[in-house]
Amino acid sequence: MTQIQRRFASVNGRQVHYRIAGSGPALLLIHQSPQNSRMWAAMQQRYADRYTVIAPDTPGFGYSDALPGNPMTIAEFGAATLAFVDAIGLQRFAVFGMHTGGLIATWLAWANPQRVAALIVDGYAAFTAQESARYGDAYLPPFVPQWDGSHLRWLWSRMREQKYYFPWYDGRADAAMMIPPQTTESTRETVMDVLDVGDTYRAGYAAAFRHNDHFWLQQLQMPSWLVYRHGDPLLAHRPRLHGLPDNVTVVEEPAGIPAMLDSMDAWLAQTLAAEPAFVAGSAGAAADDRWQRRIIATAGGDMAVWERAGQGRLRLCLHAPGTRPLSPRQLDADDSACLLPDLPGHGASCESDAGLDAASVVAALLDAVRDSAELPLLIEAHGAAAGYVPALVDALGARVSEVVLHSPWLLDAEEQALLLQGLPGTVIDRAGGYLCDAWQWERERHLLWPWLPPGAAARRRVDAPAPALVHANVVELLRLGNRLHGLLRDVTAPDLAARLRALPVPLRVITDSESDYQGRAAALSA
Repeated sequence: MTQIQRRFASVNGRQVHYRIAGSGPALLLIHQSPQNSRMWAAMQQRYADRYTVIAPDTPGFGYSDALPGNPMTIAEFGAATLAFVDAIGLQRFAVFGMHTGGLIATWLAWANPQRVAALIVDGYAAFTAQESARYGDAYLPPFVPQWDGSHLRWLWSRMREQKYYFPWYDGRADAAMMIPPQTTESTRETVMDVLDVGDTYRAGYAAAFRHNDHFWLQQLQMPSWLVYRHGDPLLAHRPRLHGLPDNVTVVEEPAGIPAMLDSMDAWLAQTLAAEPAFVAGSAGAAADDRWQRRIIATAGGDMAVWERAGQGRLRLCLHAPGTRPLSPRQLDADDSACLLPDLPGHGASCESDAGLDAASVVAALLDAVRDSAELPLLIEAHGAAAGYVPALVDALGARVSEVVLHSPWLLDAEEQALLLQGLPGTVIDRAGGYLCDAWQWERERHLLWPWLPPGAAARRRVDAPAPALVHANVVELLRLGNRLHGLLRDVTAPDLAARLRALPVPLRVITDSESDYQGRAAALSA
């Protein structure tokens, strides 16, 4: 099986995530909304023996930064994609896009006829002005976290409904889609696509709905192939395409995606026969603030990190397992080098199938540190990430100059057992109840000590957590699934406090009275 590499490129101050595989002429794949480049894994495997297959996450989707102001036009998405291909040194390429990605691909071909060798669109969305007005706001309600988690229940039902009616909110028989419904697993996948990006999910859809001037098609100059599959709601748009030049072919495919790909094999082979192989160029210069997103190969799979060059020492900052990864804006400004990893199973490091426990996380972190600047090391750990520190210090030895702990979790054996017993369920059920269970646990762990029996003694005198914070952490809990239990079991071992006190390096603890259970962190510092 061909290895699909994941990379980041700096593009006009934005970090753009993409996947690349194979060798030969370049084939650029542009995903539909609200998905990301992960949807193209099978396509990249299929074509990697003939082409260099490149699949970016479009702005604001997957792991790519959104455009400033989050604009919502196909031309702006297209211009951002063009800036990406410039950044990686891609001069000549074929482009394939699906739905929203098909519109972006068409803009690229129209705006750059000298660079686009061929265009393929799976489902060209030829919306009319009337449909743009009718669909827009109704199809795309804001996705805003609610304190009670009700937005998650809505999302689950919404993603199932889109297989029953188009548009999803129109329950009339005339709008019924006679196709297979979502399975429980496919519902989970589409829900996670939206949870990856939050309210930004509307940007891609809105760009497609608002685009109803289709003159680009009439001006295409390269070989172009527009496919409409049976079962695709956009099949009804096929009769709307008029006045196309001879180089643009519109076909209807009754046998689905496998048949489309079989036809595409022969069409691409003929069309790209004389095209040169792609030779990778620069991945773009780092942003002005020196922060760069990077993928590091580790023993536990790909690890995504934020990295900043600096001097003096290297700060390794670890977020707590089961919580949102840290971002550069959360760090105090200084001149030191910094390394902010998305811990395995979290954020952009969530795609490995390897098992997760403390040992595998530490091994991945050691690979990341050894791949970075050789400077004295400051380890900062938040919450339960304190459980990784002793093994890191043991492995790195004299290179560690200091350890800083932010409100560490320090439990005895009975508390650890209660914590693990009360973790949210991970069985994915047809009604999506597991989403609500994760939400309830995450919100209440801020209100109650999660390692005590529910009661007055467990109550914390704190402000209610912001719904946005709870939501961000719930997304990470859902990524981890049943792996959360093993991670928290390992990092809350009852002997952790003693091991931290025995560290052969200076130890500093940062906490407050409301976050320091029974004053244990303060005692550790003393």
